[in-house]
Amino acid sequence: MNSAAPTPNAIRTIAVLAALALVVAVLASVASDEADAGAAARKSAADAAKPVYDAAWKRNVSAKNKRWARSVAACESGNDPNALGAGGLYRGAFQFQRSTWKTSPRSPGGDPIRFSYRTQAFVAVRLKMRDGAGHWPNCG
Repeated sequence: MNSAAPTPNAIRTIAVLAALALVVAVLASVASDEADAGAAARKSAADAAKPVYDAAWKRNVSAKNKRWARSVAACESGNDPNALGAGGLYRGAFQFQRSTWKTSPRSPGGDPIRFSYRTQAFVAVRLKMRDGAGHWPNCG
């Protein structure tokens, strides 16, 4: 049986590869923790916004605008606040583009699919009041 001892270069190579594997594992763990924290913060923001927008929907949106919102959301997404269209370009019950959502009146920002139907509907009604129904050319 031939049992040659590893050369110093082979030992160094193994040590470097082991150190790199450890660094990669630590970085992956940190990235995963940061992603989890970011997702929790986004969910927390959406959860915090829900009662505010629910109350605004109930108090500040007319019956006529509520009917308009239900009709548009049904046409755009089947009333699905998590709907994605055109490969994710259009998002939520009202199929907002992210840029439109972020610049809409009373928008909480972020991604519309992270927010409830009522939050999306409230923002859509405010956008319609500001710009008209042209953002929904087929349904509005």
